[in-house]
Amino acid sequence: MAITGEQDMAWETIDFEVDDGLALVRLNRPEALNALDRQMAKDLYEVCERCSEPEVRAMVLSGAGRAFCAGGDLKEIEARIRAGERMEEFLWPDYQKSLAKLHEVRCPTIAAVHGFAVGAGCDIALACDIRLAGEGASFGQVYSRVGLVPDCGGTFFLPRVVGSAKALEMILTGDVIDAEAALAIGLVRSVHHGDALMEEAIALGRRLAEGPSIALRAAKKLVRASGGLDVATALRAEAGAQAETVASLDFQEGIAAFLEKRKPGFQGK
Repeated sequence: MAITGEQDMAWETIDFEVDDGLALVRLNRPEALNALDRQMAKDLYEVCERCSEPEVRAMVLSGAGRAFCAGGDLKEIEARIRAGERMEEFLWPDYQKSLAKLHEVRCPTIAAVHGFAVGAGCDIALACDIRLAGEGASFGQVYSRVGLVPDCGGTFFLPRVVGSAKALEMILTGDVIDAEAALAIGLVRSVHHGDALMEEAIALGRRLAEGPSIALRAAKKLVRASGGLDVATALRAEAGAQAETVASLDFQEGIAAFLEKRKPGFQGK
């Protein structure tokens, strides 16, 4: 299933288009298995800013070629270190902040993962709200294999998705797991054959884009904030968000559609 919509901006390493509220974002360095380099991180940050605008109501992220993302561009990073640059000074501004921005995109985000999603590639998938996998997809926190620690959010994202015990196992061993194993531990929502991966990802994205975007954005914000809250504070936050959704036209439409036994036509207002 393809989208033919608005292609309003151009990025060097990322393909981007929007059709009726659904953004289709594709990492596009296939010659490097979409390894995350400085330019791609910059492009990803800017794309995520675009996807947080009100007219974008859902986002699907995929990779061109044979992989979703095979990790960080170690050749680039090694060259920068050899040139005298300090990793602790360039890692956040040039790489990490793009992962934070992806995690903070206001609308629902879906990762459609085929081929490798290892290292930073695994972290990019984890930064999305929902993950779907192709049959040949593989996931891994492979940093320890080269004497490193996760540095693109793995220690933050992975425990929140699969639990701390399984996350620690994956991080310590550096093991790579296949799509079915990822499904078994809750890392992905579903596994699909061939073209069905993108078809299902786009169908789910379309479903979310047609949903009550004010409520979906508010729910995402609540879940993101809940980890640092006690239950009373979380409940008060829900009450505040509910006051906003009750005042929306989408709520009025939802109630009317329920009473009239029809599908609601939400407008994000």
